[in-house]
Amino acid sequence: MITPFLSGMLSAWTAAQIGLGAFFVLAFWVSSREAEYLLFGLLCGAMAVTTGALAAAYGMADPGHRMMALQLSHAGVIAGAALNLDFVIRYARMRQPVLMVAIYSVAAVELLALNMRWWWRPQGLELIGSEILGSHVVHATLLPARAALVGYLVPVIELLVSPVLLLFAYRRGRREALGAFVGASVLCLAIGNDAALVARIVPDTLYLLPHAFLGYAFAMARTLLLRYRRTAVELEQTIGRLRLRTEELRRSDADLKLIQTELVKKQQLAAVGELAAAIAHEVRNPLAVIVNAVAGLRRPGGSKEDRAILLGIVDEETARLNRLVTDLLRFARPVKIKRSAVSLVELARRSQAACRESHQIDVSVPTDPDLRTIWVDPGLFRVVFDNLVDNACHAMPGGGRINIVAGRNQLRGAPALRIQIRDSGRGMTAEVLERAGDPFFTTRPSGTGLGLPIVQRILDAHGGALVLESDPGLGTTVNLLLPLGNPEQMAQGAVPRSA
Repeated sequence: MITPFLSGMLSAWTAAQIGLGAFFVLAFWVSSREAEYLLFGLLCGAMAVTTGALAAAYGMADPGHRMMALQLSHAGVIAGAALNLDFVIRYARMRQPVLMVAIYSVAAVELLALNMRWWWRPQGLELIGSEILGSHVVHATLLPARAALVGYLVPVIELLVSPVLLLFAYRRGRREALGAFVGASVLCLAIGNDAALVARIVPDTLYLLPHAFLGYAFAMARTLLLRYRRTAVELEQTIGRLRLRTEELRRSDADLKLIQTELVKKQQLAAVGELAAAIAHEVRNPLAVIVNAVAGLRRPGGSKEDRAILLGIVDEETARLNRLVTDLLRFARPVKIKRSAVSLVELARRSQAACRESHQIDVSVPTDPDLRTIWVDPGLFRVVFDNLVDNACHAMPGGGRINIVAGRNQLRGAPALRIQIRDSGRGMTAEVLERAGDPFFTTRPSGTGLGLPIVQRILDAHGGALVLESDPGLGTTVNLLLPLGNPEQMAQGAVPRSA
């Protein structure tokens, strides 16, 4: 009666192993996508094949059917040993791709030999009788060929290595691996028992591998679940720390914004103070000259020539103050542009009015219509050309030629128009060139120092750029870079061709 009981018990273990394997395969596909879960699920499936085949072998009377069942059982052991070693190596974090290829290649060769029936001796089925608890039990086994004895060593070694790796993982701090280590050790003892049964060293015993594997499977499942729980707890703690850090960063960001706001206010106040000091300095000089001139006019007995000179000084300084106020308003007022198509040649030639008689302007613009017509605010660009031409004239006090040359260039990776205004004057040193764009900085006795800053603001409003090149004694070149075409119409997707 014990043989049917063994068959039924092994069938129950088979169902349990299938269920456990299905659980971990489902866990792999649904959530974690960890290869260890998939490997353990496949391992349970392979051992379910072994256990189910043994259950069938106990319940079969036909020798051919028994032999087929035992071959299937051995195939499950070979595949399970390879899957188990891969699983344990991954769990211990010692995986080497080359080693994995070797393990599965050897398993494939062994399964091929098993399928081709090279593994067994002819008529290799043998029955072994055992006395267990006063009952007679008949075990079926297959006698391997001599070459197969070497093949048996591979899955045995693979299974014996498992507890060593699990102990290594335990000693490295993975405390949940202790249960799996105990289960793997029991599994190794079961392998020794089954080998002793086949070799008839210990005939009165049972095949213990299916029973030991079920214990190993549940121990390993507990290990994986404990690791999952520990990982979940660590993840929750990490999320809590991240939330705390996020809140700290949010508060730091708010504090930083407050500091930045205060800094901007202080910078604005400093800029206003600097601007006020510069304006006061620029205004004080002509005012002092005017006060002295007026005091001279009030003195009795002055000649008409002296009065005329003093009145001329008053007119000159008043005009200087007027220019200062005009430039200051242009610099401080927001730049609002109204684009229209303007002839570059005409715009350049009109700036001749800002020159003295001893200066001439040469304009060189290619016949390309996209370069001859520019989309700018005519009034503002008249200010740009007048300021730059006036600077060039003052750089050449003895007279000379100012060259205005147009061509194609690049601006921020897009096609652009380049307008060069060149003079052959005294040029600028590196120190002067570096400060040339600063408000109120000038090397001219009567200059306001706002000409280039105003030009810079107008170009910025048009989406352009200003680049200065100068060498002492060789002259200065001012480069104006502007986007080609009408940027406002480009933004709307309809760019008319310039004519």
